[in-house]
Parts: sequence; structure tokens; C-alpha cells
Amino acid sequence: MPTYLHPGVYVEEIPSGSRPIEGVGTSTAAFVGYTTKGPVAEPTLLFKWSDYEEQFGGIRDLGKSATGDPMGFAVYSFFQNGGTAAYIVRAITEGSADTAEGFLVNPDDATQIIRFAAANPGEWGNELRIRFEAKADAPGVYTLRVGVMDGTEFKERERFNDLTVADDGAPDYIESKVNDASTLIGVEMQEISQYLLGVSISQDLAAVADFSVLNDLTMTVTVDGAARTVTFAADEFDNTNTLADVAGRIQALVRGAVVANPAVRDFTCVADGDQLVLTSGSRLTTSAVVVSGPGDATDASTVLLLGLANDGTERTGQQSLNAMLSGIAGQVSLAGGTNGSEPDQDAYDAIFALFEKVRDISILCLPGQTWDTTAEQGIIDAAVAHAEKMKSRMVIIDPPEGVELKTEKGVNDLGFKPKTYSVVYYPWAKVANPFYNAERNPGVPSTLLVPPSGFAAGMWAKIDGRRGVWKAPAGVETSLLGVAGLQYQVEDGEQDSLNPLGVNCLRKMPGFGPVIWGSRTLATKADPEWRYVPIRRTAIMIEQSIYNGIQWAVFEPNNHNLWASLRANIGSFMDGLFRAGAFQGEKANDAYFVRCGLGDTMTQGDIDRGQVIVIVGFAPLKPAEFVIVRIQQKVAEQ
Repeated sequence: MPTYLHPGVYVEEIPSGSRPIEGVGTSTAAFVGYTTKGPVAEPTLLFKWSDYEEQFGGIRDLGKSATGDPMGFAVYSFFQNGGTAAYIVRAITEGSADTAEGFLVNPDDATQIIRFAAANPGEWGNELRIRFEAKADAPGVYTLRVGVMDGTEFKERERFNDLTVADDGAPDYIESKVNDASTLIGVEMQEISQYLLGVSISQDLAAVADFSVLNDLTMTVTVDGAARTVTFAADEFDNTNTLADVAGRIQALVRGAVVANPAVRDFTCVADGDQLVLTSGSRLTTSAVVVSGPGDATDASTVLLLGLANDGTERTGQQSLNAMLSGIAGQVSLAGGTNGSEPDQDAYDAIFALFEKVRDISILCLPGQTWDTTAEQGIIDAAVAHAEKMKSRMVIIDPPEGVELKTEKGVNDLGFKPKTYSVVYYPWAKVANPFYNAERNPGVPSTLLVPPSGFAAGMWAKIDGRRGVWKAPAGVETSLLGVAGLQYQVEDGEQDSLNPLGVNCLRKMPGFGPVIWGSRTLATKADPEWRYVPIRRTAIMIEQSIYNGIQWAVFEPNNHNLWASLRANIGSFMDGLFRAGAFQGEKANDAYFVRCGLGDTMTQGDIDRGQVIVIVGFAPLKPAEFVIVRIQQKVAEQ
């Protein structure tokens, strides 16, 4: 409650009670099936066919098979016939596919430096080539190019510039920059600390025959910023000592007493042929060994040719890594990718579980899964059970290929389950084979058979956008694109047997070509209330829209104000649908009602249990399946 303490004018905003309900989308499809490219068991929302080609590989070439790639053609048909948005899920049996990979290797010790892997499993990754290149004008900076070979020519697909490899916190670190942006590969740096060597290397010391010249001389060895004085005793060496003896003494003098600094504690000095190599004990980009001397007759660094002043070589850890990588930069070929096997029941069950968190799916298709009486229908049954649980989507089922349906017995023998959330279309369609070429590839069929679900899903989406979800997606308005023919021709007599059982037919109508000629659910006989597809889908749209739109009511005081607000907001939504032509009835009172109140939709006991009950009714539009024209002769009047 506001407080009013000082005299003055107080301006306050009060809620109007209006919380408009927005209608949910009804045309987003989901396609679950076998592909050889793309993320596995991960719903990916696409908006056009070219996205599918890029991310999932397009239509697979099945060679001389009479049937086409079910997944590829289903998605293609969907977008071709009006679909605008679809979740694509690649389904394979878990663990059956391998990801192509390759390594940038140091040939000196066969150590793997960088692992490159395709973005997802499949043979497609075996074609990838990675070019890792050092920038000549920027030490420690690299370019990564991803592409494929076209003959002897490298075709670049992706490029990443100005990459670094040592500091995983840098903004241009190769793992974070590539993995965040690439759609083709992932990068994983291997252990490279052994190459982060801060070193000081002498010139060739073969000319020094007697190391007693070092006696009484001194120099300073600075390891990662810690200066250590190296002074040789008057009798330190004689003409019998070797370069290895000198190296051992330098190491001992630099290390001195045990210290906490690992750069000094683990410092090494070794003789490598006729050179001394002084190495920091740390493995950092900043690791460094710097040798200097007093610059007079007592300067040991002058005799040992150590330090930049004596033309020795000194490199930080970063510079050592750069030198190694510059020497091995080149092309890496990926290999070992496999496509995996067709998905099993467990794969589909896992995907349906994922779909429970994706609420905007309205149409579910399973390309590659057909209703077959000779096989267990567990996958399709699981999809329908999922739809019934979610109450927000319908499953379009494909009939078996090569089974002609002419009679009621033929349909009954298939044993379709009478469910209101499932729909079946028949027959399969013929489409042009994109891989056929009379000159280069004449041995494959010129047309292919593909299941009808993709065409139907696309037409559902198209009619939703043009007319509304309450319009039956059937009739001459549903002329199908991309259909070269139908596997079986359905005539009136045959549809007399199929339509009453909920089998929706694709038919070739004179003047219109192939069209959808049916709009029934499989519950046509078992549950006539939900016989028609548009009624089931309209109810889904209303239910989901109200569900999303009244979440604000939870935990509100359960009194007349809440009930009136619910009636007003839901009523406004229903009135908008009525004005759009979604219901029967000339007046709003004939088309819908919204009730909520004590003594009407709930009792005091309901209120005491924390329940507020709203009843919404609507008069659905039913399609004119049978247009009957009765003609009689007019008797002439005298």
C-alpha cells in the first residue's frame, strides 16, 4: 500500500485488468528421421530449405532405389508447399556414428598439438581439410581455414583470422573463437606446455678446448625475472673438463639452495652437441632465460657466447612455441567419420522426451517410419502417445509403401489406432529424381516414391497462413507442388471405403493436379466429436493460447475480481477468433461462451481447494465434405 506522509499531489498508475491473449502459432513442424549430417538428437529450428541443405546435407542419393530419401524429401516438400518453420532432429542409434577428426602433429616427437573434429558425426566430415597457417608479419598469430578439396583446388568454407594458441583467456584464443563460430569443426588444444620453453642458447663452442679459462669469471643468469649470479671458482675447471661439466656447474649455481620459485628450482642447463642450452623451469608464455655479464675481463658470458650481446639465442616460452608451430603449420585431413545406423526405439524415445520442452511444435512427422503390420509399431505409437500427452501437436503418419488400399478390409488390416491426435495420408507420391541424368547417370530411376507426410505438413502450414487453422487443409486450394504423380490412383469408389475410416487421400483432380482430398483424424469413428482435422487443431490452438495467456492468474486472490478479469480476457480472445471467422454462428452468443464464477463453474469447496475453474465453449466450423445439389424439373404453370 502507498503511504501519504507529506501534503502534495500523488500520481499513481493502476492496472486496467486488460491482459490480451495472443494466439499461438499452429504451423511449426518437427521432422525426426535419419540423416548423415547434422547435430544428433538436437532440435534445430530452420526456416528454409537451403538451411537444411547446409546443416543436414540435403537429399541423400540412394542410388538405384525406387524410393527417395524420406527425411530429405519430406523437409523439401514441406518448404516447397508452404511450410515456413520446422524443427529438424537427426535420429541415429546411440553410439553408432563416429566423428571425423585429425591432428596437427609435431613430426619431431609425434606429439599431437591441435585436435580438429567435424562438428557432428558422419562421413561428410571425412571431406574436410584444415589449413593452419602462421602469419609471417605477426609471430604467435595464426590463420585457420576450413574447406574441401575440389580436385587439387582447396575450396574454402570458413576462415578464422588472428588466432592465438597459448593463452586460453585471450579473446582470440583458437578454441573459443573457432568453437563459438564454426558450423563445420571443433578445435581442442592438446597439452603444449612442454613447448613453452624460456631458453638461452649459446653459439657453437667447439673452439673452446680448455674450460679452465672460465675460472674466476662470472655472469648473471636471470630466470623469469629472478637474477642468479654464476661465479666460477679459481680452480673450477681444468683441461680435462667437458662442456657437460660446465653445464652441470651452471645448473647447480643457478639453482643454489632449494627455492619456492619453480622457474629457478627446475632450471636446467645441458650440453647439446657443442652448445649450451639454459632452460627455465616454468612452462609459461612469459618464461625466459636472459644471460648477461659485467662486460669486462671477468665476463664468463663472453667466453661461453651466451646472451644476445654475444650473438647467442634467447627465446621466451611464447617465442619457442611460435617457432615450433611455424615449422609444422600445414594441412590436416579429417578421417574416421561414420554415418551410424538407422534410429531405434530408444533414439526416438529420447527425442520425444526433448520435445516436451519445445512447446511451439504443432505438427510432428516421422519420415522413414511407416505404418507396417509386419513390424512393431512402437515408434509411431510413442509419437502418438507423446502428442496426446502434450495436447499441442498432431502426428502425420505415413502408410506403408507398396500397399494399395481399396476396401474397408484393407484399411482395417493395417490396424491404425483410432486416435484424435493422429492423421494418415495415402498414397505415396512420385517426385522427380534430382540425381537422374540421361547422359551421366542413366541407371537410376527418373522418378522416386516418397511418403506423403511432408506434402501434407507443408499444406497445413500454408492453409493456416492463408485462411486460418479452422479451415480444412484440403480441396482444390491444396494443389501440391513437386508431385509428378501418385503411386496409386484413388477414384470415388475407393475413397468411399477410405474416407469413413479416416484415411485422407491424395487425388489427381482435373484442372488442379494432385490435391489433398480429405481432412479427417483417425478417430473418425471412435470419437466423432474430433472427426475433423481443423476442429482438433482449432481446439489445440485455443487451449494453448489460453494456457499461455492466463499464467498471470496463478496465486491471484480467488474472488470476483479475478473471475471477471478471466472472463473479460478470454472472452476478448474468443471474440477476436469469432470476428476472424473461426466459429459457427451469426452472433457471438451463438459462437462461443466463457463462464467463470461461484455457483456457476465452481463451488466454495473448489475455492477452498485453491481452484478457479473457467469453462470455455465454442461452436467449431465443420468442413463441407459433401456438397449436395438437388435438381428437379420445374413444372410449367398454366
